[in-house]
Amino acid sequence: MLGTQIDDSFVEKKLTETVYRTHNFNTIPPIIGIIFSDQYGNTITVFEYGSKSENGYRPIKSYLSEGDKSLLELDLISMYLSSFKIFAGQTNIKNLSHLEIYGSNIKAQIYFLFEYMVIVFLNSQTNLTSKERTQVLKYCEDKLTKYKYEFENFNDARSRDILRILENKGKNWLKKFNVKYIQTYKNIYLRKHETIEKSMSEIGLIIQNELYAYLEYVPDEIINNISKEIRNKIQDKLFEINLNVPENFKNE
Repeated sequence: MLGTQIDDSFVEKKLTETVYRTHNFNTIPPIIGIIFSDQYGNTITVFEYGSKSENGYRPIKSYLSEGDKSLLELDLISMYLSSFKIFAGQTNIKNLSHLEIYGSNIKAQIYFLFEYMVIVFLNSQTNLTSKERTQVLKYCEDKLTKYKYEFENFNDARSRDILRILENKGKNWLKKFNVKYIQTYKNIYLRKHETIEKSMSEIGLIIQNELYAYLEYVPDEIINNISKEIRNKIQDKLFEINLNVPENFKNE
């Protein structure tokens, strides 16, 4: 009995490690970092990992550049993205609340909160639930509200001291959020894998029976190979589907 439990634990660990690396969470965190800037694109404060993070994660700009020689300045990033808001103001796009930019490795979500712009950089495989998205936005809104003076006067010496403290707290919050997200992601994946495995055991029998019925004179080896190929393709397609997981499971 103990041997079975150890085997199951080993398999689960291997499964979660595989999907963890397949989605690049070993090198790109779920949320890379968050930039706060004013409506003109002047960077005010940043929540991000340090250059020597213990788990190998890095600052935002290192993910946006091919190499150290071409590192982008954060001010240039926020200034460029602020142009979308200006564009919306000069056209007939009303009440622009947020934008999303997708890449194969990284994506960005840009929110316009109060008089500020909040840019959230994420791993392209990160899919925040509505609850998680609300959690991120609420954390940002709380800081903008509570430290209203500091954000409005971000160049003041006193404000810079307070904002540096906020950056450290934001970094710790970011780390905790990502740890929880990855653990939840692994739990959901294991449940998804278990559900698909049970379904495929039943589907596999149906496929094989139907093949034997329609291909009566075909050798068993060929039918088994065809059946296996069909099962594998169905299984791969099922893994591409995001299963609807109850919120109470996600919070476990």
